[in-house]
Amino acid sequence: MKFEIKHSAKNPFAMLPFLLALAVTTPSLAQAHQKPAPPAGVDEVCSIAFDKDARRPARIENSALPCLKEAAERLKASADRKLVLVGVKDPAKDHELTGNGSGREEEDATGFDVRLEDLSAYRAVNTKWYLVHYLRSDATRIIPTTDESYFAQTVTFYLVPSSADYNHNFLGVTKTNEKPCTITPCYSPDEETLTAQPRPRIVPGSVDGSPAELEAENKEFAALHRSSAPADMDGSQGKTPLTPLPPRPTPDHPATTSIIPK
Repeated sequence: MKFEIKHSAKNPFAMLPFLLALAVTTPSLAQAHQKPAPPAGVDEVCSIAFDKDARRPARIENSALPCLKEAAERLKASADRKLVLVGVKDPAKDHELTGNGSGREEEDATGFDVRLEDLSAYRAVNTKWYLVHYLRSDATRIIPTTDESYFAQTVTFYLVPSSADYNHNFLGVTKTNEKPCTITPCYSPDEETLTAQPRPRIVPGSVDGSPAELEAENKEFAALHRSSAPADMDGSQGKTPLTPLPPRPTPDHPATTSIIPK
């Protein structure tokens, strides 16, 4: 069926109803990347941001402390609920440093060498580690996950029914296999896992990006590079040493083919 839209120069607003209907029914790119509303029976607690530390983009920021405490308290007060952590990344704002992950056979425990593909998962796993390690939350009731349906630099906390597990978390998000596994039933042992990247306890009132924190971070970053650089055993500073020339032949120590006249 073919539709023909006619308009008259005498009525320049003839197309207005059609254009308004088109705008309403066509989702924008921004709408497609908005955080979805939680389903019935799921309560959104709060979110924490990961937008201040470009070199360690999965590190829990100091500003996260109020939300972390709220989530821990609500989980302890709700024996019939579990906590789902949804980690998200934003490819437009999150950028891995050049060479991140290259040549590395083991996991990155520092947070300086995170691959972009692992960023959402590390954010969720690191958040769970902080809740369990410092706020004494029950690890068996916290499920780290990721969501690639929208873009952000966040981890969002949701309270879900206690029957939630790795394969059914009530949000339809992707499970993240933490190591060690604390959820029952556990994931298959042949699946890939991630280990949390610890950080010091957050001091209340501490400011992200303060001079003292930046200085400590720069020292840690420099120490990491020194420890990862190959050892300079011969003082060559990474340059290929030249092969020394053989000693000049003498009558007592002639060369294979003597070049000294007899």
